[in-house]
Amino acid sequence: MSYVIVSKGTGLIVTDGPNKTRAYKTFGAAKATRTRLCNKAGWTEAQLNIVARETYRAPKVTVKNLMTGKPVVIDADTPWCCNPASETYWSM
Repeated sequence: MSYVIVSKGTGLIVTDGPNKTRAYKTFGAAKATRTRLCNKAGWTEAQLNIVARETYRAPKVTVKNLMTGKPVVIDADTPWCCNPASETYWSM
């Protein structure tokens, strides 16, 4: 089982590095990283939850498909190149 750190306000994964999907092998490692984030980035422990990776579900957002104009529901943490509302998605 692995763990991720999630912001209570947005429901998105918060990390201390460039990797957005950073998962920690133990609860202790996730807790240590949460403490590091609180000290370095100005978060409080009440703003960050530690959740099992298997139970985490990203919040959904609705975007407009660039080609058809129809609304599409995607995960909020979808990379821009995989978002049908971006020109990059359609030019690849």
